[in-house]
Amino acid sequence: MTGVTSEASGGTRLTAGVAAAFNEAASGYDNGGPQFAGPIASRLVSVADLQPGWHVLDVGCGAGAVLVRAASAVSPGGHVTGIDLAPRMLQRAADEAVRQGLGDRVTLRSGNAAEPALGPVQFDAVLASLVLYLLPDPEAALERWGRLLTPGGRVAFSWGVKPDPRWFPVFRAVEAYADTPLDFFSYVGRLPQPDGMESTLATCGYTGVTITVETVTIRYDSPGQWWKASLSEGPWVTWRHIPPARLPQARADAMRLLEPMREPDGSLTRHIRMGYAVAHRPEEGPLRDDRKERPTAV
Repeated sequence: MTGVTSEASGGTRLTAGVAAAFNEAASGYDNGGPQFAGPIASRLVSVADLQPGWHVLDVGCGAGAVLVRAASAVSPGGHVTGIDLAPRMLQRAADEAVRQGLGDRVTLRSGNAAEPALGPVQFDAVLASLVLYLLPDPEAALERWGRLLTPGGRVAFSWGVKPDPRWFPVFRAVEAYADTPLDFFSYVGRLPQPDGMESTLATCGYTGVTITVETVTIRYDSPGQWWKASLSEGPWVTWRHIPPARLPQARADAMRLLEPMREPDGSLTRHIRMGYAVAHRPEEGPLRDDRKERPTAV
């Protein structure tokens, strides 16, 4: 039986807003239709090269895409702990683990990916898929994750390196109706490009950094399918601030812009450059000497 426990967790306004958005979108997140989180999770677990018997932490585990794949990879003898601040996402992850017969190899608990309230030096790997860009201070999060690793342990995460530029006008047309100054690409663009990410990881004290960049193609049967998927994925972080009365007009503006982008069969495609990073805690010594905790950005 999958364990689901409770853990007190702080957080900034940004963290609370992101958690609320994904809790609202949990039932539809990566649930049928075009798949995004699942293929990226599979690739992340592959590059992380998890081994049987390992203990793994999945931060911001969401609906369990990484969680169940990691639990399978560390079997027999391993265990995966997943944390997330969205209760409905945690329940979906628990249900999926049980459905796949992995319930006894998984523990789920409420927790903040930016500041996991867990004791140091207990995991062989920390995984984070499509999470880092949503955190108030990504570099501080990377440092905190590193302190949870055993010597030589690894952190592995995925992030969007380059969105499909053809889609910029579409997203911005929708977000123009939101009562917030933030847009989806302002979140995505907060993280550095691969060279910058390698430098960031080195600055945090990680060694043996490897970064892989690949193109992920998402296909939608129709503009309507894209709209439905977006209402339960990352864009909902900003779209939830659109007043309900204005949402139909936002949709109409997006449909108008998407019409000339359709393939001959009526479908749509997005080509997104994704990065996958793997970095190691040094075998000896702390991740970063005498590093004081910085206040989390608000």
